Amino acid sequence: MSGNAVAGAKRSKEEAGMRRRAGPRGGTDHGRIGRIWIRQAVAAASLITGVVLLSIVAHAQLLDVSGRFSLDTVMMPIPVTLIDEIKLDTPAELTLLKFGAEATLDFTASYNNLSMHFNSAINFAGLERAIFEFDIPFGPLTVSPELWFAVPFETVTDVNHFSNCVVIPPGDLLFVKTRWTFTTSYGGLDFKLLFLLEDVEFPVPSMDFEPLFYSVQSQSFRYGAILTITAEPYPGVSLTSVTNINADGGANMVKGHSAPGRAYRDCDPPNESWFNETITVTGLQYCNIPFWVSMRVDPCAIPLVSFRGGGSFSTFAGMDLSGSISLFPISISGFSFSAEWCDCVRASINISETFNFEKASLHCSADIPFGLMRGTISWNGTLVAGKGLTGFSVGTSVNQGTFTGSLNVSISDQQGMYRLSSVTTRLTVNQAPLALTTSITFGKTGLRRAVIGVGVVF
Repeated sequence: MSGNAVAGAKRSKEEAGMRRRAGPRGGTDHGRIGRIWIRQAVAAASLITGVVLLSIVAHAQLLDVSGRFSLDTVMMPIPVTLIDEIKLDTPAELTLLKFGAEATLDFTASYNNLSMHFNSAINFAGLERAIFEFDIPFGPLTVSPELWFAVPFETVTDVNHFSNCVVIPPGDLLFVKTRWTFTTSYGGLDFKLLFLLEDVEFPVPSMDFEPLFYSVQSQSFRYGAILTITAEPYPGVSLTSVTNINADGGANMVKGHSAPGRAYRDCDPPNESWFNETITVTGLQYCNIPFWVSMRVDPCAIPLVSFRGGGSFSTFAGMDLSGSISLFPISISGFSFSAEWCDCVRASINISETFNFEKASLHCSADIPFGLMRGTISWNGTLVAGKGLTGFSVGTSVNQGTFTGSLNVSISDQQGMYRLSSVTTRLTVNQAPLALTTSITFGKTGLRRAVIGVGVVF
């Protein structure tokens, strides 16, 4: 995206009445407490980083390093029109290209049971993220601290109706979160405690962020914890307890990276309590029919205690039936049939709680001879109640040693007619330590996207 296009997108926001949202200033007790937490977290993570690096350097001759460095270039066509501004999606044989490049570094350095993982990326807009992760054993206890830094990004539509991901000014690299995972086992129980301290206001990269500015003064930090206890009281039967404290299993993400577990935006959210408990038992059987049951306790929910259950069983011809129900009161969530025949045909059928047909999908694949190459051809289709066959795709791939190639054609129902949706070709060559990948996608209006990736594996 050009500078004029981005500026136009920002001006459109201003004209729509969007104003900069002022963040908490340093004069409040809450802001000072938050910054104290940040300093302590960064100091602790820095100390861990130093200890790990010193240990690794001291035993460099026994160091195990693995990872990948890649450079991906993305190209997309700019539609051609006969007016001054680019606003119509008109295909043409000759056109201009907008493109971007992203360099990614991901590596792990380990010595015995001690390891450090680093992930970072940089593109035309600048640095995206820097993620540090560690695994440090202390006897039966393993501590896995993480430190996340990232630049705030947002996805906008510019004045020419192009979607793009841009930096939110001033574009500083900010401390986003720290995650500490403690895992251990004792007495047949497996314990996992995840503690979070994260910026709950950090912009979601895939969404439009209304304020025009995001700096350290705009950040708002909250804590949360998720305790998971797993046991096997009987062979084949698993008992899992998940306790959420001001957190849930969702994910807050930065550009190009995410992990499960997030803190609530408010210390006392209005629609959900700061504490809830879920206990699930799987692997149960009755008359050779496996099933599972789950109980959830939420002080702010109605009802306070809810039960769910489900199961699956096999019938003739290898067809499986699975479903889920809510207990007390009883409510059926629906059922699904699935089957596989001859390792080449897979089918699934979804049925509503009133036993009406909802959707079915079918996947077929077969190996085909290509001389020295191994080839595969496949077909996928989806049938929806009241709409019929909404779309299908046909794909083929070949593989021979370091070479892999594929072609996929997708057809979709568009206003009552089956039309070409996309044609995607992909070529991969792996010749260690070099890996080369090219991918080109065509649509009804011609070229949509082309990606060339070059990587070094070490």
